[in-house]
Amino acid sequence: MTILDYGFDPKTVTQNDPGIPARITAVHRGRYEIVCDAGQGFARLKTGAYRTGSSMIPTAGDFVLLDWQPNSDSRILKTLPRKTFLSRADPTYGGQREQAIAANFDTVFLLQALDQRFSLHRLERCLALVLQSGASPVFILTKADAAQDCAPQVRAVQAMACSAPVHTVSARTGAGLDALSRYLAPAKTIVLLGASGAGKSTLVNALARREIMQTGQIREKDGRGRHTTTGRQLILLENGAILMDTPGIRELGLWETQEGIAESFPDIQQYLGQCKFRDCRHQGEPGCAVSRAIRQGELSPERWESYQKLMRQVNCGGKKPKYQSSKGAVQENENVSRKQKASEPDYRISPCEKSFTCRVCGALVTPEDAGSAHRNHCPHCLCSLHVDNQPGDRASLCRGIMEPIGVWVRKNGEWAIIHRCRSCGKLISNRIAADDNSALLLSIAVKPLASPPFPLWQDTGAEKQPASDTHGAAPKL
Repeated sequence: MTILDYGFDPKTVTQNDPGIPARITAVHRGRYEIVCDAGQGFARLKTGAYRTGSSMIPTAGDFVLLDWQPNSDSRILKTLPRKTFLSRADPTYGGQREQAIAANFDTVFLLQALDQRFSLHRLERCLALVLQSGASPVFILTKADAAQDCAPQVRAVQAMACSAPVHTVSARTGAGLDALSRYLAPAKTIVLLGASGAGKSTLVNALARREIMQTGQIREKDGRGRHTTTGRQLILLENGAILMDTPGIRELGLWETQEGIAESFPDIQQYLGQCKFRDCRHQGEPGCAVSRAIRQGELSPERWESYQKLMRQVNCGGKKPKYQSSKGAVQENENVSRKQKASEPDYRISPCEKSFTCRVCGALVTPEDAGSAHRNHCPHCLCSLHVDNQPGDRASLCRGIMEPIGVWVRKNGEWAIIHRCRSCGKLISNRIAADDNSALLLSIAVKPLASPPFPLWQDTGAEKQPASDTHGAAPKL
């Protein structure tokens, strides 16, 4: 077994480079597990070589040059150039530092279990990270044997996968595993990325055809798994392919992934730069290409909101306050943030009892006179804001003006207003309130009658009845 079997490219080393090439197969808190032509062992960084910051701190998958010591820890002298690199914002430091995940890989398996809470938004974030790294993404939907009907999830992933392959597998039954063999070529490295409980370790064991990784059970309470992989490590399969299992990632903070986000949202990129104004914020301005595409059904509002959310997270990364050296201070800030988030009511369950100033007419709106537990629009102009994807979830990033365009009657006789967002064109139905402007409600309700699409005196096409004579007798035939 040589370093070439681990994917090493001799062209990355120059004649003047000292030491022998090796690959990092695992990281253990400052101590590195390595493999080279001289054998396997452990190594540590040569402090003087990395003190100036001229060389990258190695991570799992990196190729390095080291001073081989057969009877003790070798010394790593230099990190060789990377062809691919995967990282995220380190949650331990409040997202202020970059955390390396893997280096020098060819393919990333993005794993999502079909038996737990399915999240397209998480897969979108993972896809952005992978495209930023320079590797090829492959979506692996695991635990297909536990799903009654996975067709809707498969179609949803295929729609956002940017032409990346999507496979449905079951490591327990072996279904779909044969389709993954084309990625397992000799000296090729595949990284497995997914949340805890996604089945990464189980898939490694199935592909290796032997028990290599420890597996764990899924908690019934939240559908999450316990961390069975505590560190990143490379596993050489019998056919020469290299798998890298990673710990389950529950927080996937983006780190400088603008290019990756752009590549993962090609359906949105085609409209950016096509607006009437160069500084368009895509919030209802005239001539906005994005708003027009959403209104015409060419672009999904959910995709636009996902794109905005990811870009906001990346853009605010450089605006966060500088990390404080005291870990206790960071922990205190995180605890305060959690408490503030926990103190906010869930408007899907609890009523909104806050007053607000209408952005359209400027009137102060209070909840007391609504006549119900929920206030969702201004009673004066009947306008609202697009803040919900589902009633009360406050998850919409559009924040456009919702204007009243119609009225309809529910089965119980209650009136409801049809609101349309000026920015994205979404239609939402909201029940009327007791203090709503009755004259404005009536004007909206009768507006279709004021402008019918046909003359009101137009013949309906019904067969005319024969007219009778002045004495009421039937006409003669």
